[in-house]
Amino acid sequence: MTPTHPTIRFAGVSKAFRQRDGSSIQAVQAIDLDVPARQFVAVVGPSGCGKSTLLRLADGLITPDMGTVTIDGAAPVPGPRIGFVFQNFRLLPWRSVLDNVGFALEGSGYSPPDRRDRAMAQLRKVGLEAWADQYPAQLSGGMKQRVALARALVGDPDILLMDEPFASLDAQTRELMQEDLLRLHAERQPTVLFVTHSVDEALLLADRIIVMGRGAVLDDIEVDLPRPRSIEGLQGLPAYATLRARLWSQIRHLVLSDPASAFFGRQPG
Repeated sequence: MTPTHPTIRFAGVSKAFRQRDGSSIQAVQAIDLDVPARQFVAVVGPSGCGKSTLLRLADGLITPDMGTVTIDGAAPVPGPRIGFVFQNFRLLPWRSVLDNVGFALEGSGYSPPDRRDRAMAQLRKVGLEAWADQYPAQLSGGMKQRVALARALVGDPDILLMDEPFASLDAQTRELMQEDLLRLHAERQPTVLFVTHSVDEALLLADRIIVMGRGAVLDDIEVDLPRPRSIEGLQGLPAYATLRARLWSQIRHLVLSDPASAFFGRQPG
């Protein structure tokens, strides 16, 4: 994979958040990072290191205090070009599964029949066509996350931002969702920025892993492992063991040097 230009660029980006007591917390500081077209980039680090803040900056939900965030040279604007998948699903409980997916297309110029057709086609791809008329309360956690993924993909986005999307799932469902994501990325090849606490998940999914700590990029690691991937296939590879040891050593050091950040998230992101 040799992209010709970055799709997402962070140039000297810093962002702080004001607290209720009037003080401010520095979420990210002086971030320089390029995420090239079609690349799958995972971001790992302890809680409070600025991972989620990067996603919100890339989506245009917030703006930097210093520096610039651009997508192909322009400021990011929330819309169907950018799909966002959250950890807690964020489905509308009063809407059916089909309408939750179609919601992402409202205001984008599609007629109601077109929205319905596109939403149904996307549900078919994630294996939930038969649940189109059900409501979120009737679904398991894994099914809810599939709906959230379908909603993010229904606009055929160029960019997919994912904030620990599988963290709340049980181990078996998480593995199935990882397989789904690998398949969908191979088919569509969107640019992906994926936040996770899991070293193993990052190594399974990503072309490249960014290690963050205290709001800064500490390491940028190419994941030179063969595709297609599976956990079973990777775990026997010496290269996998080497990469995992390198990543875990850094994460362990960050957690032990600032234990509170790992458990209580003193900083946003």
